[in-house]
Amino acid sequence: MIIDTYQSSAVMRILQSGKVYRAKPSISFKREYAALIDMLDLHCDCPIFGVVKGRKQNTGGRVSGAVRIRLNVPHEYVKLTEYTVWADFLDNFKYTSPKNYATILAGTDEVSSSAHARVVADLKNQRPLSKYKVPQAILEYIDPQWVVRYKIIHNTREQEDWKENFLNRFRR
Repeated sequence: MIIDTYQSSAVMRILQSGKVYRAKPSISFKREYAALIDMLDLHCDCPIFGVVKGRKQNTGGRVSGAVRIRLNVPHEYVKLTEYTVWADFLDNFKYTSPKNYATILAGTDEVSSSAHARVVADLKNQRPLSKYKVPQAILEYIDPQWVVRYKIIHNTREQEDWKENFLNRFRR
């Protein structure tokens, strides 16, 4: 599967040295990523996010996107989530129990337990790529052998977002 991921130049240097890149735990999203790791049965400290080439994309959340790395990843190493469902999970997360991401705290009017349960079930459910509207690829690590090419991003965030929105009109 062809995956594009936006990473820092430090990640690209690790891959160019022939080493496997594994993301370090996130400080700001530690619990959210731990929940995703549990839901997808990943074996990593922090998931790596990417987009599927040729499909609608939303990479507006990229933080360290100094380099766009194109990967050819064997299907068995890719987990998929629906971008909007992951965004809903992140929005709901502030209302979950600190001990159980699947449980909404009692007395919360912002999100229902049943709606949150559907979000969690959707994230856990792996389906064929064609069943996702805006698929988000999740990797445990990046093998340097998967790197097809890379491009240093010189554009401003606004230029990249405009380009992404334009290209999404022609993607499935």
